Amino acid sequence: MDRGIRRHHRERLKKKREREIFSRWCYNEPTDRDIGVSIDTPCPCSCPWCGNPRRHFGEKTVQERREPCIY
Repeated sequence: MDRGIRRHHRERLKKKREREIFSRWCYNEPTDRDIGVSIDTPCPCSCPWCGNPRRHFGEKTVQERREPCIY
């Protein structure tokens, strides 16, 4: 891929992620670092609303729910 295209897409993603992070309730105002990190890692934190529901609420995954009970 052309370097100019990669730069274009990084800038496009920065603008998009800035709007997304700013609209989430768990961030007051995103810093430049937060926006830069969010390009590669879109989920800004691991709070109960953003993170893994299995870790926070003990929910089973889709595969575990589909699995027939053998016991």
